[in-house]
Amino acid sequence: MNNKLIIPQVINCFNVYRDGDRQIGIATEVTLPEIAYKTVTIEGAGIPGSYDEAVIGNFDSIKQTIPFNNLDTRMIDFSNPMEVQNITMRASQQMGDTSIGVTSYRGIRVVEKGKCVSFNPGKIKQADKMDATVVIECMYFLLEIDGQKLIEIDKWNGVYVVNGKDLLEQSRKYC
Repeated sequence: MNNKLIIPQVINCFNVYRDGDRQIGIATEVTLPEIAYKTVTIEGAGIPGSYDEAVIGNFDSIKQTIPFNNLDTRMIDFSNPMEVQNITMRASQQMGDTSIGVTSYRGIRVVEKGKCVSFNPGKIKQADKMDATVVIECMYFLLEIDGQKLIEIDKWNGVYVVNGKDLLEQSRKYC
């Protein structure tokens, strides 16, 4: 019997990379984008009412906001709408093993590719950060924990993978 209980505790450290180059000091945190399915309302004879059904592999806009502590040339590089931005976020997640009291770590990796759809140069205030932001429309999104691919969305190539299973494989056979 395995009584081992591993608790994900905290993000110990994280970095943001653009095209493989570490972007030191971008911001203190990055909120990952919401992934929302396109839905269709199902109703008709024999259905008492209606319900919304997710259309597998079809998503609403996936927008990633990247905060910058201050305006600089790196932000301007991110804001070019003519170029695809290749962004990787890597984090070290601290884990606690409650059965033996040991602390360990696992890696989290998020990869996003897309183009800038908006930017905000921020504010100017004495003795304060500017809080500038760039918003990227993600056409590719990958979430891995400890090297295991949990979610992969590739709008350009019709790929949608969850926990290693290609949810569009069967659909592509008919197209």
